[in-house]
Amino acid sequence: MSTASEADSPARPTLTSLPVVGGVVTAALVILGGYVGHDVAAYAVLAAGLALAWGWPLLLDLPRPTGSSVVLAAGAVGMAGVVLFAGSDDDGMQAISLVLAIALVLAFLHELIRTDGRGSLTVSLAGCAFGLVVLASGMFGAAAASYDTGDAALAVAVGTPALGLLADTLLPVAHEHEWSIPAGALLGVVLGLILGATSDGAWPELLITGLVAGLVGASIRRGLRQLESLDPAGRLGYGIAAVLACGVLAYGAQWFINR
Repeated sequence: MSTASEADSPARPTLTSLPVVGGVVTAALVILGGYVGHDVAAYAVLAAGLALAWGWPLLLDLPRPTGSSVVLAAGAVGMAGVVLFAGSDDDGMQAISLVLAIALVLAFLHELIRTDGRGSLTVSLAGCAFGLVVLASGMFGAAAASYDTGDAALAVAVGTPALGLLADTLLPVAHEHEWSIPAGALLGVVLGLILGATSDGAWPELLITGLVAGLVGASIRRGLRQLESLDPAGRLGYGIAAVLACGVLAYGAQWFINR
């Protein structure tokens, strides 16, 4: 018999639901791109980022979703351009921060030209800023593929939350919430060890990357599931965001490996 808390909880994802499909496909494309080259990974993140730009404002129920989508899409294109032309140039990669800052200015300008009284101003700005940070994290992950062992670090960073999405559909309903975070962390550790075994002594960094990605991914999934978006684009954005949000961990991992 269902308890009250289970009845009030967000809908449980299934293997064929949009969040799971979106997250797994995003991770697969980014990982494949990472092993081919950082430019291919950047295009994969850009494609996922444009889908996220469409669905993110709907997922968060932002007051002017079209304008917020334009800001997010502009940020995704700008960050992808930096990754494509910077390669492994550290100075060039710092330009992602500049693009992020410009996109945040665009978010403020979007609010200034609103004609609806600027209701929910804080929610709109915070939601747009959060989406830009998720996009930036994904682009940093794509950039990691241009460094030694960066492809393996990227595979661990984005593969772990994708596995977490799959695991969430298989956990017992009665223990889903308490088991989600430890299950995600365990999957990340296992994936880090597997890829670390083929990465010339980089297994400690990849293990830690998997552990952190598992914890971060599970936390983000738990938070976003509370939004209960019924819009297909919003639900797709949920899965994509859960994966891209961990991309920056790959950049940090390759820095520790190659320092």
